[in-house]
Amino acid sequence: MRKLHIGAVSFAGLLISQAEAVEVGKPSRTSITSAAMRALAARDYDPSVRDPDWLAEQFLGPAEREIVAGDPALQALDMDYREGQKVQSAAVGQHLIRTRYIDERLQHALRGVTTQVVILGAGFDSRAYRLRKLLKTVKVFEVDFGPTQEYKKMRVQEILGGLPPNVVYAPIDFTRQKLSAVLRKAGYRPDRVTFFIWEGVTMYIPEEAVRGTLNFVATESAPGSALVLDAKQESFIEWVKASLASPEKVPEVLRPTLAAQRKYVDWGEPWIFGFPDGREREFFKSVGLDLGELIPMDGPEARRRYLTRRDGSVAFAVTPPAASLGASTPSPIGWVAELVVPKR
Repeated sequence: MRKLHIGAVSFAGLLISQAEAVEVGKPSRTSITSAAMRALAARDYDPSVRDPDWLAEQFLGPAEREIVAGDPALQALDMDYREGQKVQSAAVGQHLIRTRYIDERLQHALRGVTTQVVILGAGFDSRAYRLRKLLKTVKVFEVDFGPTQEYKKMRVQEILGGLPPNVVYAPIDFTRQKLSAVLRKAGYRPDRVTFFIWEGVTMYIPEEAVRGTLNFVATESAPGSALVLDAKQESFIEWVKASLASPEKVPEVLRPTLAAQRKYVDWGEPWIFGFPDGREREFFKSVGLDLGELIPMDGPEARRRYLTRRDGSVAFAVTPPAASLGASTPSPIGWVAELVVPKR
C-alpha cells in the first residue's frame, strides 16, 4: 500500500483518499462496487429505466471480482435478475439515478456549444467509450491517479481493442502538480465551454478540496460551462460519524447503510464531507458558480424521471420509508445537481 499526503494544491483532496486506499496499479474497491451496481441496473427488463452503462459489467473481470469478493452487488450479478433485485441495496437505485442524470445533462450540453469534457477522478467511468459516436468530435479528458489510470487503459484496450483517439488521459501527481497545469499540458482550453463530470467523489474528500475544485471550474473554464455532481448532506455525514461507534442505537432499516459505511472505513475510503443542508445554492455561489438544478434522489422527481417503469412499478427503492427512520435521523440519500459558470 502506498501512502501519500496532501500537498499544497487544492485538487489534492480529489484523489487523496483513492491513493491512500488503493494498492498501486489497481482500481479502488469503491470504483469496482460502483461498476457492479451499474451493471446490475443495466439488466433491468424495461429499457426505459435500464442503466445505460452496458460496459460496466465488462470491467468486472476475475481480477476486479477478487478485490471485492463477497460484495452484494457482485453476488446479485451471479443470480437471476429478478432474484438479484431482492437482495440489492438502495445504493443501486442511487447509482442508476446519477448515471442517467449525468448522461442526460451531457447529451444536452453536446447539443449546444460544448467542445470539451473533463471527467475528474474518472475511475471506471465508461462514457468516453459507450458514448463514442456522440463524443467523436469532442475532446475528453480523463483525470486520475496515474497508476490507476494505467490500469484502466489496459482494461479498455482488452475490452474494446484500443483507445479512442479523442480521449486524453491526464495523470496527476497531486502531491506536486496543480490541476490547471496538468490539464493545460494535456491540451485543455480554459477559453472553451466545457462539461465537467464529478461523480461519486465529493463525499470522500475534505471541504477545502471540494471548494478548491469548484473554484477551479468557476475560474478556469468559459462562461456557460457546466459541472454535474452528486453529493450527500452534511447532516447525514455527521450522523454516520456519530453512529459508527454505536450501531445498536441505529434504526433497523439503516443498519445495512451503516455497515456499508464501516466497510468504506475499513477500506480506507470513508465518507467525510456533506454539503450544508438547505444551503447548497449559497455554498456554490461562494465559489463562483450558479446552481442550475438540484434533484434529491429520494424525491418524486427523481423517481418519476429515472426509476419508474412503463407499467408504473418502481425499478429500485432508494430509501426506506420515512416513518421507519425516526424524526432525528437524517435522510441517507443525497442529490444530483448541475452547476453553471456565470458570465463574468
